[in-house]
Formats: sequence, structure tokens, C-alpha cells
Amino acid sequence: MSFIAGIGGANVDIHAQSTQPMVLRDSNPGKIYVSAGGVMRNILENLCRLGVQTAIVSVVGDDANGEMLKDGCRRLGMNTEYLQTLCRHRSSTYISLLDNEKDMLVAMSDMSIIKQMGADFVQQAMPVLQKAEQVVCDANLSFEALKTLTEECRRPLLIDPVSTSWAKSMVPLAGCFDTLKPNRLELEALTEIDCSATEGLKDACNHLLQQGSRRIFVSLGAEGLYYQDKEGTVVYQKSRPFANVCNATGAGDATMAGIVWADQNGLSPLHTVQFAMGAGMCALSAADTIDSEISPQKIEKMIKEYIL
Repeated sequence: MSFIAGIGGANVDIHAQSTQPMVLRDSNPGKIYVSAGGVMRNILENLCRLGVQTAIVSVVGDDANGEMLKDGCRRLGMNTEYLQTLCRHRSSTYISLLDNEKDMLVAMSDMSIIKQMGADFVQQAMPVLQKAEQVVCDANLSFEALKTLTEECRRPLLIDPVSTSWAKSMVPLAGCFDTLKPNRLELEALTEIDCSATEGLKDACNHLLQQGSRRIFVSLGAEGLYYQDKEGTVVYQKSRPFANVCNATGAGDATMAGIVWADQNGLSPLHTVQFAMGAGMCALSAADTIDSEISPQKIEKMIKEYIL
């Protein structure tokens, strides 16, 4: 049976929003939300909800958050054989504090456990990675882990650079990935090319394609999605104004899941771009990071209503 493997971070997200104007250094009434997160884990959850078989390769601590993550992955149907529990470690956790207008005041992350996912960890996970049809990962992994992954894994690797700082750290390896999904700023960090105009996008993508990558999907936010591949195909897809934005946190993760689903179903580059955008719109319209009602049918409906 074919499946998609994911290797990278899995963490617990805690978002606290005040219901009144914030008073610093005091207790404030508010609402606190706890959910499973992590770029790679979010991609796999979207894929599970789209009916794709998945296997997660990651680490959690021997704490309540770790149990929450493992139980959640199992309930989604993920293969958790390579989701390891590390004794005397804290599970990766992210917390943000928002004011009563939903503006973030401060955030903090404790992701030190990811340092345990080094070259040896990647080597140990090779049995499942080599059997996967594709492997999705995020740049939260250390340079050594990513290097080992690109050297040892023979399956197509798809990566989300996550942030400009992480993108900079993976520059020497960028061309080793089959598929990259950066946003505009991450693409600039990967290539040191100004991507403010379409011509810059083309030049930056050409730079990565010449280094060995097969295709690049560039997220441009409200301006759409730009695609370029080694065969010379270019797709720049825009959408109508999307007013149903509830939560932008998980749009990029859903977009990557849409790309993988499209690959599994043999869609053309144009339809793949459209499907990826539709998946991202499903996430934008959901209150939570993951749209629990995402489906191929819902995505196609988004395409018909919003994709130009």
C-alpha cells in the first residue's frame, strides 16, 4: 500500500486570547486554545483528512503533551511506529498571547527536543522513508539531519522552508529537494535574489532548478501561487478576493498537502496549483489551524468559486 511519510517537528500549540484590553504583569480574563501543531504534522493531518495513508517520523517527550500528540496522530490513522517518545525531554511546545483585538503581544517556543533528531535519527528512520511514495519535511530539522536525508533517502523529498531564518540555514541543500514550497521572502533567503517582481520570481526559481530541484511552488499570499518546473512550465495563478478568512495559521500546510494529493492523483501542473490554492482557502476559512471538514470535493468547490 502506498503512503506518504513526514519527518520533522510535531508540537503542541497553545493560544491565549484576552477578552479585555490587556493589563501587563497581571492576570487577564481570556480564552485558551490547545491543539496539535507543527508544520510537517499539520501537512500529514490534512493528508489524512483527504484520505491519504501517512506515516509520521518525529519525537515527543514523556509528558502529557507527548501523549496528546501521539494519541491524536493515532486517531487520525497515521502510522506512528517511528514517532518516538524520548525520556526526560519536554515535547515541542509553542505558546502565543493575543490581545482582545487578536494581535499577538508575545510568543514563546520550546522546541529543543528537535535537536535530538540528528543524522543518526534520520538513518534509523530510513526503513520507513525509503518505502514511502513521497517524503515531506520541514526546515526545523538540523542541517545535519537534512543533509543525511538528501544523501540517503531515494524518494522524492518535498520541503517547506518554514521561515526566512530556517531557509538561510538550508541554502547549501536547497537544490537537493525535488519540491520546494517557499513564500516570497523565503525564496529570497534561499537565493539572495529580489523577488518583489515576477521577473525576480522567475530568476530565483531558475536558480534553484539549476541546482537540481524539479519544481518550485511560491506562496504569494493574497496574490496567489507561482509555479515553475524543470521542464519550463510556468503557472501564475491568482484568485478572487477571499473574504472568509478566519485563521491564516495553517494555510501553507494545507497548500503543501494539496500539492501532495494532486501528485497522488496525477493532476496537471495547472490543476495542481489550483488544488493547492483551494486547500489553502479551506484552511483560511476554518476557525482552527486544520479544517476538520477539508475534502477533495470542498477544495474543488473553492476552486470553482474563487480561482480565476
